[in-house]
Amino acid sequence: MKKYFKIAWRSLWRNSRRTIITAASVFFGVFFSIFMTSVQQGSFENMIENMARFYSGYLQIQEAEFKQTRSVNYSFKPGTQLTEVLDNLPLVSESTQRIETFALASVGDQSLPTLVFGIDPEMEEAISGTSKWLVNGDFLTRGSKDILVGKILADNLNLSIGDSLVLIGQGYHGVSAAGIFRVADLLDFPLNDLSKQVIYMDISNCQELMSMSDQVTSIVMMLDDMDNIEIVRQQLENQLSSELKLYSWDELQPELENLIEGKVSGGKMIKSLLFMIIGFGVWATVIMLMHERKREIGVMIAIGFQKSKIIFMMLIESLFIGILGVLGGLAISIPFVWHFFINPILVTGKMAETYNSMGFEPKIAFAMSPEIFYNPAITVLIIFSLVSLYPIFYVARLKVVEAIRGR
Repeated sequence: MKKYFKIAWRSLWRNSRRTIITAASVFFGVFFSIFMTSVQQGSFENMIENMARFYSGYLQIQEAEFKQTRSVNYSFKPGTQLTEVLDNLPLVSESTQRIETFALASVGDQSLPTLVFGIDPEMEEAISGTSKWLVNGDFLTRGSKDILVGKILADNLNLSIGDSLVLIGQGYHGVSAAGIFRVADLLDFPLNDLSKQVIYMDISNCQELMSMSDQVTSIVMMLDDMDNIEIVRQQLENQLSSELKLYSWDELQPELENLIEGKVSGGKMIKSLLFMIIGFGVWATVIMLMHERKREIGVMIAIGFQKSKIIFMMLIESLFIGILGVLGGLAISIPFVWHFFINPILVTGKMAETYNSMGFEPKIAFAMSPEIFYNPAITVLIIFSLVSLYPIFYVARLKVVEAIRGR
């Protein structure tokens, strides 16, 4: 067995230029596939994390009917038992309670519909970093009676910091909800649709406004690694009451999931074309190799070499070329991707403005998941396995006399 590998290795370098060119095509295919996949997956993870921190979390507990109705009537009391369960889950990095409801905001004779969030200021800041969007930097504190108002909403109502705002809505089980609140600061969100309707207040203040006692509409959870979502889901679902339901970020934001799926499909198409080009290039090289060695193979068969052993050596040669290209691609791409995984590319100028306008951090992030590296390697080896069918077919049908005569 060892001698076959030795012969195959020596035969490989009889035409070193062709071997290097073929291995280089595999190398660049693997490298660019890894690079593109890492950038794409890193961008998606960054997008998901930004949206999860900003609104949905990676996982969210709600009353079963709240997702459809968005009514505070479908709220729940977290209780100490559920709080202790969340605190004891090591994969949950942060969690916070929220109230999400609607109200009519009024200043003088002007009124506009608004989206009201009741938040725990300290926990909300730890998860979403909301204070970075403040105009003056005056964030809420626990127990505060003040509110934060979206900047566009404030402009539409001719509202300034320090002014009073009247909120009128429907509280728990139809109770009238009304109150006058001081505007502590304005929230200049990059998403205009949010900035023109959002109001933040302390959760206890919101509970008092909506007559909700100790109830909330959701508990938002963040994880250190989004790959652990299903693990945490399995740990939590058995401990929730039948009235509560657990949602992941993609269930709460299906439009984001659809966007990512579309981008992933486009990336797969591009990589398929890339590997198709590599496959045809390798196939052309193998065809050329077989025709150049036609007489040599014929002589080997004539002096007693079995066709199966010749085929075996040909397969080993193809395998060597594939392995050289794959190992080269991995050797260069792993440290390259690791560097940008640790040091993402910061985006500036107009592109940064575009990122900010979409609510995303202005950076090009890279991912470092194992499948990013082994998927291209496996794909290349499959391509070489398919291409290797040609030498088997060629040698099996080879006529010795015609091969020796060079026909």
